[in-house]
Amino acid sequence: MTNNDMFNRIAEALLTDYSSVYYVNARTNEYRRYSAASNDSAEYEGSDFFEDMKRDAQKLIYEEDRHIFTEQMQKESLLNMMKEDNTQRFEYRLMVGDEPVWHAVRVIHGTDSSSDGYFVLGIMNIDKYVRMRIKAERLQSEREVFNQIADSLASNYDVIYYIDRDTNNYFAFETNPLYGQLEVHEAGRQFFEDAKRNTDLLVHPNDKERVSTALDRDNLMNQLYRQKKYSINYRLVIDGKVQYTRFTAMWSGDKKHIIIGVENIDNEIKKEKDHLRALNSEKELARRDDLTGTKNKTAYLELVRSVQSNIDNGIDYLTFAVVVCDINGLKEINDTEGHQAGDEYICRCAKLICEIFAHSPVFRIGGDEFVVFVRGGDYASRSDLFEKLRKQVLQNKNIKGMPVVATGISSYDPAADKTVSAVFERADNMMYENKRILKGGASPR
Repeated sequence: MTNNDMFNRIAEALLTDYSSVYYVNARTNEYRRYSAASNDSAEYEGSDFFEDMKRDAQKLIYEEDRHIFTEQMQKESLLNMMKEDNTQRFEYRLMVGDEPVWHAVRVIHGTDSSSDGYFVLGIMNIDKYVRMRIKAERLQSEREVFNQIADSLASNYDVIYYIDRDTNNYFAFETNPLYGQLEVHEAGRQFFEDAKRNTDLLVHPNDKERVSTALDRDNLMNQLYRQKKYSINYRLVIDGKVQYTRFTAMWSGDKKHIIIGVENIDNEIKKEKDHLRALNSEKELARRDDLTGTKNKTAYLELVRSVQSNIDNGIDYLTFAVVVCDINGLKEINDTEGHQAGDEYICRCAKLICEIFAHSPVFRIGGDEFVVFVRGGDYASRSDLFEKLRKQVLQNKNIKGMPVVATGISSYDPAADKTVSAVFERADNMMYENKRILKGGASPR
């Protein structure tokens, strides 16, 4: 078998994710479109890729995604994207019949000697992950283009292994970052034995067992019989430095060879972690009261739903109490000193509540109303903490500007309480009684 045959089979396997591939001349805008149904030749050729994409977007792209699609498909945008990174990807919805179907465009810079000579766009159906097939034989006039596409797609991997299913003989190809060409790096007779030895030498100790199982010949074959591709992420330790890595296994077109691509995914993992941190930060901010820094009503309702679900499912070892606090005198401060003074007073009241119930979440559920969900160590000391709060309020009552809040507390009784709202209502009724006493000047009972 020639290297050319092997390259064609590698290209065929790599292209299974793509429903269409565009080969675009970046200087003239001329293009060719290829697909698995193109019978080894371009199924369509055009003179201006960008104008055709703009025209087709009006008819085929889901209306909500039309603007971003046409913006991303502008020539300047694509070239700028490729200058930032060798490959870029964005998603959109394509109308198939009456249904919007998610697709992705992957933009891959060409690997010839000219910086803007050509680029390749791969269109993937990510709704159903439709596997496309590209026949191995291309017309001679198309063979060079096909090999360039293979090189571009293969550049996503650091190493590609081409393994004979029956003999375990293999070739390993490296993507040369300088020239973008696949070159034979090594050849061997027992891929799975060599893989086990490399696993013992290079894989992170916590991942060794998982990688060894994944690269067991019988397991790998079974996985590939059940699915088109089989991937796992793991860590290598190279010169004492951890490197996140992924291997992806797939059949070649003849089903007699296994192709395994190995890629460094350090940047991908970093982006995912950064994105997750950003999402968590956004979620936290969405559940935070801007004025006081306590949790807000949205967070409180989420907690109530979670606790209520536990109660409904018969979890009877729950221990919690609810403290309801209502600020006294806020309207008077707003009317006489202004809303800024009122906001400062709200913050002082929140600070008092948080300092006493330091290990329990505090929620601002209204303009002048707070709820404490008492748990853990605070629950064990709830009576002492509640009494401390009331004593502090009585001291503050005689000092202008000091926080005064009416309070009530109730503990969850699994024998009697079927809802969280029942616990809240008892605490709320107790708070209103305390509010009446504070306003009337009577001593609390």
